Amino acid sequence: MKKKTRISGRAAVLLVAAMGFSAFLPAQQSRNHFDSDAPMREPAFFDFVTLGAPGEAQWKVVTEFNPPSAPNGVSQVLAERPSDSIGTALRRNIRMRDGAISLGIKRTAGRGGVVFRMADEKNYLALLVDPISGDARLLQARDGRTTELARGRAETNRDWAVLGIHADGGKVTAIWEGKPLL
Repeated sequence: MKKKTRISGRAAVLLVAAMGFSAFLPAQQSRNHFDSDAPMREPAFFDFVTLGAPGEAQWKVVTEFNPPSAPNGVSQVLAERPSDSIGTALRRNIRMRDGAISLGIKRTAGRGGVVFRMADEKNYLALLVDPISGDARLLQARDGRTTELARGRAETNRDWAVLGIHADGGKVTAIWEGKPLL
């Protein structure tokens, strides 16, 4: 069963839009466009969690130039965050075990990505991409201990790039701009 979600986001210092993969639901498609969200407010239908090291995160809907969900995107807007802390926006009412997730990441300083297969705040997978350096890392947190499972290179010269993940059982496939990432 597949679910597909598109979330536009801008990496301020760290941006992670997240989906929890827990309950098994029928195939369904969800898209976040932020058109009805007021700029400079938290996006509707999201809960906010900090994973890893403690740190504050502040999510806002921002008007962007040409985001995948024009005219608005969502951004983690604090200027500084601990490097081993992940500010996460969890989409409410969406749970899935297997499926596809994609999001637009703006080419700016910071990291962006997706947290998925999240059982709780100490057990999850995270794919984080630095859109400037191209460093991409697939991380696994198990009982609060984080290990790197894979590393890749994400390169783009465009203002926005698309990160996609497909999870099917024990297999996770990551795509950056239509090409394999990991």
